[in-house]
Amino acid sequence: MYQDQGADVVVIGGGHAGCEAALAAARLGFSTILFAISLDSIAQMPCNPSIGGTSKGHLVREVDALGGEMGKNIDKTYIQSRMLNTAKGPAVHSLRAQADKFRYKEEMKRTLERTPNLRVRQNEIVRVDVETDPDDLSERRVIGVETATGAYYPCKRAIICTGTYLNARCIHGEYETFTGPNGSQAARGGLTENLASLGLPLRRFKTGTPARVDGKTLDLDEMTVQNGDPKVVPFSFENTSEEIAREQIPCYLTYTNEETHTVIRQNLHRSPLYGGVIHGVGPRYCPSIEDKVVRFADKERHQLFLEPEGENTLEYYVQGMSSSLPEDVQRDMLRTIPGMHHVEIMRTGYAIEYDCIDPLYLKNTLEIKTIQGLYSAGQFNGSSGYEEAAAQGLIAGLNAVLSLQGKEPVKVDRTNSYIGVLIDDLVTKGTNEPYRMMTSRAEYRLMLRQDNADLRLTEEGHRVGLIPEERYQKFLQKKQMIDQEEARLKVTRGIDEDGHSHGMLSELLKHPEHTYLSLAAWDKERPSLPEEVWQQAEIRIKYEGYIARELQQIEHFHKLEKRQIPADLDYAKIEGLRLEARQKLANIRPTSVGQASRISGVSPADINVLLVYLARLPKEGKQDE
Repeated sequence: MYQDQGADVVVIGGGHAGCEAALAAARLGFSTILFAISLDSIAQMPCNPSIGGTSKGHLVREVDALGGEMGKNIDKTYIQSRMLNTAKGPAVHSLRAQADKFRYKEEMKRTLERTPNLRVRQNEIVRVDVETDPDDLSERRVIGVETATGAYYPCKRAIICTGTYLNARCIHGEYETFTGPNGSQAARGGLTENLASLGLPLRRFKTGTPARVDGKTLDLDEMTVQNGDPKVVPFSFENTSEEIAREQIPCYLTYTNEETHTVIRQNLHRSPLYGGVIHGVGPRYCPSIEDKVVRFADKERHQLFLEPEGENTLEYYVQGMSSSLPEDVQRDMLRTIPGMHHVEIMRTGYAIEYDCIDPLYLKNTLEIKTIQGLYSAGQFNGSSGYEEAAAQGLIAGLNAVLSLQGKEPVKVDRTNSYIGVLIDDLVTKGTNEPYRMMTSRAEYRLMLRQDNADLRLTEEGHRVGLIPEERYQKFLQKKQMIDQEEARLKVTRGIDEDGHSHGMLSELLKHPEHTYLSLAAWDKERPSLPEEVWQQAEIRIKYEGYIARELQQIEHFHKLEKRQIPADLDYAKIEGLRLEARQKLANIRPTSVGQASRISGVSPADINVLLVYLARLPKEGKQDE
């Protein structure tokens, strides 16, 4: 067996989670190897050609605020950009960009290749090598990985980022093939069996994708044009709108109709989804077109977007029409849609099944509870989406090397980030289907806006070492300017052209008919400020009462989080806990009362019993007295 010199950190998989994990570890000075089955699949976008969207845009901006790469990469490679939900309040504004998916992965691969301390290697990992402590058989730690070619790579930390490749199976109609997404090679060399032998609780999930169609066979004039925003908002806080401005490419809106739905209903018996061929659990919030027609039978039509896959291709992605029906049925149903009567399919839509872990067996650091030094991120953790994967990859990579440094883990929780909500949901509540981030999952949405991600997380990115000093100093300057402008608005009166006072500008801003820009004529000494500065001051003042209420809720949250639970607490000995609560608490082993309160099946009454019991522990000295 060939034995390599190895590395401090090994990352298994080159998708969006793997890229962020490897970059984080290497940029902090640790030798890192990223393994991908094919280097051509690094940062691949096998599903929708976009980054961001409702709540997902929040994740990307948070990844950037912590020092990750996804935001920078999409700023380099977008072909259209839009801020969604602008008719609503700032809490739900979400940035979304269409990507040139070919350039996106090329740019990410180039970044990986040029990063010091990082090796990129094409090979399949088939075994994670774990060592058991001879003095304590319950203690195990990762010591290396083995490839399909028999090579061995020693390591101190390993991060599993297998995405949808692990033991993958692609299906449409009666046809199935044991490949990864887009016909790429699947990971079927034995890693599933190896992880199961290590005691990891694996499960089977499913996701899917629509057909890609030939743009020259579309009648785009029959569809509604969807252009990008005139002024592009960057994902990365290091970029400005002017720096990344470029000519944008339109998308197109169309709809299904009753004829479409009839074709689907007449062929449901040929659907692997309804015929029992597919066993994996699919995402509830991203259903196939078959599911939509069955579950929402009263709807006369469903919205579809035709999205270009890139600047130099005629392939279009039919957003909203994911399907695993046979290819002839996919062709027939597409040809019932306005603008697509003569369409030709370039890539048939398919469903893909893959192996993943039950995330309840993860710590909130994304380390697997039973094996020291083994972390996991992305769709292997039961989530879905590029953005969720990148967020987890960044946190897993950071926590892996912070543990090597003997430092505290990354400080993300439900009060300071959507990333914290995502991870807490997975490791505390678990998921029975591919998890998708949504704004409704966050309790403190007004505080966790996409526009203030840098204000929430740049300090932490600097603490862990991913935000360089120059960027940090610019951030501190911006923060100071926001504070100063907010303070100025609270002591400055609005004076109209006739010299009449209308009260403090801060009070005027709280009226819905007034904005920072509309009050310019009444603000005689207004300084010239960057838009991102005055916007923050305006939002803080306009929503001051609501923000104060959320801050009180956050304070209560932190009190429960600070009440730690001993790792060896025997829940069976706590009288008054319901049986379900005892089982759930013993299985998940929450680290705090706050985390315990969010476990499904643990009631407020159970939490009160737990608090009373914990209050007795310091006085009694030990829990069984």
